[in-house]
Amino acid sequence: MNSKRTPIKILIFEPYTFKIYGNTRYLISIFKFINKSCFEPILIAPSENEFLDFVRNFGGSCIVIPPPDRLKRHGGKVLKDNIFGRLLTVLAIVRYTRTLIRMINKEAPDIIQCHSIRALLTIGIAAKAARKPMLWYIKGDLENRILDRIGFFLSDMILFQCETTRSRKYPNLVKLFFKKIQILSNGIDLDEVITARTREKTNLKRELGLKENTVNIIMLGNLSPLKGVHYLLEAFSKIRRDVSSVMLYMVGDHGVEEYNDYRNELDLIIESNNLKDQIAFVGYRYDAHDILSLMDLLVLPSLSEGVPKSIMEAMALGKPVVATRVGGVSEIVKEGETGFLVNPRDSEGLAKAMLTLVKDKKMRAQFGERAREIALKTFSIRDNIAGLEKIYLDLAGKSIERN
Repeated sequence: MNSKRTPIKILIFEPYTFKIYGNTRYLISIFKFINKSCFEPILIAPSENEFLDFVRNFGGSCIVIPPPDRLKRHGGKVLKDNIFGRLLTVLAIVRYTRTLIRMINKEAPDIIQCHSIRALLTIGIAAKAARKPMLWYIKGDLENRILDRIGFFLSDMILFQCETTRSRKYPNLVKLFFKKIQILSNGIDLDEVITARTREKTNLKRELGLKENTVNIIMLGNLSPLKGVHYLLEAFSKIRRDVSSVMLYMVGDHGVEEYNDYRNELDLIIESNNLKDQIAFVGYRYDAHDILSLMDLLVLPSLSEGVPKSIMEAMALGKPVVATRVGGVSEIVKEGETGFLVNPRDSEGLAKAMLTLVKDKKMRAQFGERAREIALKTFSIRDNIAGLEKIYLDLAGKSIERN
């Protein structure tokens, strides 16, 4: 007689849960699509917030473990500390590690999963002390040569979203640890995105002030320096000199207090270039897919990325894309076929690419049609989760039919 099947338990540690953007949306997809009879993911978060409600809505379990105040700060501030401040941070990590070890011993997971170097370094020592395998799913460009190397050593399995992000920074480390490195392509909920094409949007069009014979451009994402928003504004000011019937919609907000000054800087750029009437900041929106479906093209001027969901969503909705050659962007945007690629920090190149599409409606339609065709064939989140399940099985050293 077969014994009752015991699901593989995965603790997903995520310190950044203040907004529902790319990575947190991916985490929601895990809880939504994973085979819960075989796998039991549990989210470990620093505080109660709206994101946890989304996880619970899909039957997910959440454990809140508040960190010390020094660890509540955004990662950029932590790295800018002086020596004394860094020492205090290390002591805070030690205290928090003890708490995490107690939690790990209580929950007895089969795998611990992280999606950022901060998460990995925070829980990594606790995972090793509890002798639990660590899975690190890298979602963006690696930025810190010292911390990243520690991450390679601590992890038992490392996932990259594409070959470009795997090979870009540390070829020697990749070669050294090749046995524990795999590629798991990103994906989106195609059903959710495509539904936005057919929803009634009369009121939304009115709210946004959409006008006939105006080309509407969208940037979708948080307003931070790494997103290169200031380069987009500079590029847009150049476009405005040639074409007046164009609007730019910024969907997202600055997310954390650290970026308040940057948001003010963007306002100054707009004011100095007299762009106020042609740029709309609409903030963080739950109906972002609906807004995207009304746009003519998406622009992503980022300085650093993984494989952006916003690009995949735009393509699934039949929108051409202008983006920078960062992360895995060049693997999903086909130059001259679904959009244009430019170098980061190049506002002139960004303006030229945008202007080409703004002036050519036929090209926008052709690029958009090809983009949608590619997206529907290759961007399914269900394929991503199926691949993740296989990795869980391998990493846990278990099969679904366990005795």
